[in-house]
Amino acid sequence: MTTANIKPGERGFQIIWDGRTAADYPFIWLRDNDPDELHPDTRERTFDLTSVPLDIQPTDYAIEGSSLIVNWPDKTSPSVYTFDWLQRHQPGSVRADTSNIRPTLWNRETLARLPRCDAAQCAASPVALREALLKLKEFGLVIISGLQDSPAAGEEFGDLIGFKRETNFGVMFEVRSEPRPNNLAYTAMALPLHTDLPNQDVIPGYQFLHSFKNGASGGNSVFADGFKICEVLRAELPQDFKQLTRVNIPWRFHDEHHDIRQRRPIISLREDGSFNYFAFNAHIADVPDMDAGALIEFYGAYQRLMIRMRDSQYSIEHKLLPGEMVIFDNTRVLHSRTAFDPESGERHFRGFYIEHNEVDSRIRTLV
Repeated sequence: MTTANIKPGERGFQIIWDGRTAADYPFIWLRDNDPDELHPDTRERTFDLTSVPLDIQPTDYAIEGSSLIVNWPDKTSPSVYTFDWLQRHQPGSVRADTSNIRPTLWNRETLARLPRCDAAQCAASPVALREALLKLKEFGLVIISGLQDSPAAGEEFGDLIGFKRETNFGVMFEVRSEPRPNNLAYTAMALPLHTDLPNQDVIPGYQFLHSFKNGASGGNSVFADGFKICEVLRAELPQDFKQLTRVNIPWRFHDEHHDIRQRRPIISLREDGSFNYFAFNAHIADVPDMDAGALIEFYGAYQRLMIRMRDSQYSIEHKLLPGEMVIFDNTRVLHSRTAFDPESGERHFRGFYIEHNEVDSRIRTLV
């Protein structure tokens, strides 16, 4: 049984848990996060922070069983904070999150085969779907196999996870050779490794690419872990790495209906130094507009990154068969394809995006 030695101070309680670990709980924080002042249905906070002074203090308090009972001067009923709640929400510690998966960085040698899950099993079992999404979080990509022979099969699989994002290409986009394309993906050309849509205000999170028809010669899919490339770059060329985290690149997509622009660096880091995103697409990089001196340094780092990205040790090639769908983190895993012959057979992929927060939410709710 958990024990608590509670010591009131001028601005909060100090609680010593089980005679060992001490934690501070400010009074204003306790008042603002009173579990009793959440709407019973929505679980949203109903308490108004501006209704009390910042230096609020309790009128009295007591321990009853495994709960801290606090009476506040502005409230007629006592507030009840269970020991379990207090420990789970201890100030200074981030709440546990089952979707927070440490990424496993990979290259051709360390990832012997692409992670793979069965579509029917994922649809029938929350455990199987959760396992697929955890693999996706860990490796940045997963192959879903066994989809029904239907153009809507990949789209319906996405419905198991969350809302699809709409872009200027629509909610669903058809990847096939078009007579008048507005994107190189809609040609039969080889595509180099890239990130989709770094020109958007928010880069699309996960891309779902369903191989509905793939009878053409060529057109293999290629994937590389951008975070792995960044990790090696940071170790071997630290000045280039810093340059690519600091310089805002202009990105732009434009056709007769749209002109969508954004500025962002190629590599983005979180506060702890871990990777936030890797954004690279040479085809829609707009004209670099930094001053001439900075341009020389930038082009050196930019070209050396591109050369490293094209090193075959980082990439894995796979021909997506009909009934397969690849899901990959568009802000981590670079993707490309080899050229194909549109006269040799039909090649028709269907794609869409689902954001990171939708996938994370689904992991948390699957049991």
